[in-house]
Amino acid sequence: MIRFVTMEKAGLAVAAMSDKTDGNCGDANARESFLERLDIRPEQLVRLRQVHGVRVLDADDVEPNAATPPEADGIITTRRNIALGIGVADCAPVLLYHPAPPAVAVLHAGREGTRHNIAAAGVRALCTIPEVQPAGLLALVGPCAGACCYEVSADMAADWTAAGLPTTGRHLDISGAICAQLEYAGVIRHNIRVVPHCTVCGGGFYSYRADKTSDRNLVVVML
Repeated sequence: MIRFVTMEKAGLAVAAMSDKTDGNCGDANARESFLERLDIRPEQLVRLRQVHGVRVLDADDVEPNAATPPEADGIITTRRNIALGIGVADCAPVLLYHPAPPAVAVLHAGREGTRHNIAAAGVRALCTIPEVQPAGLLALVGPCAGACCYEVSADMAADWTAAGLPTTGRHLDISGAICAQLEYAGVIRHNIRVVPHCTVCGGGFYSYRADKTSDRNLVVVML
C-alpha cells in the first residue's frame, strides 16, 4: 500500500492505493482485507463499473458495495461516512479534493478517458457543489503507465498529437496530459501533484501492459 501523504495532510481522512503486496483487489477477499487496514468497512465502499468513459456520478446515486455498480469512471461526494474506490492497472487514478467546503472526487483516467478529458469532467462535477471552485481544488495523479513505457500505434499517437496531448514519438504521456487538462479546467498548477512511478516498469503495482493481468490495484479516498 502507498498513502498519498500530501492529500491526507491537506485534510483527506484516507487517500491510498493498494499494491501487489495487498493482493488482487479486484477480488472481494483481498479488497476487504485492504479496506480493513484502512479502517473502512466493505459496506462503506462505493465503486463503479468502469468503462473508459467520462461519466462522473454523485455517490448519493450509487448503492455502496453494490453487486452490480453503475457504469461510470468518476465519482464525487461531500459525505464523510463513505469511501470512494476505483480499480486501476496502468490507467491513472486522479484525486480531486476541495478542503472547504469539503468535497472529493476520484477518477479512472486511461487512454480513452484522458483522450476525452475525464479530468475536466471531474472538475465540472465537483463544481456543481455550492462554493466549490476549480482554483480551490487540490489534485493528484497517481501511479500509471509512464511515458517511458506507454507505446501505441502510429495512428493512435498521431490522434493524441492532433488533440494537443503530449507524445514523444509513439509514446503517450498520460500524466502530462491530465495535468494540462486540469490546469486548463482551472486547477492551479501549484496544486497539482504527480506520483512519478510507472506501473509498467516500476514493478510494484499490477500492470496490464507488463503482465496482461486482470488483477487490479484499488485506489480509495475518504473525507
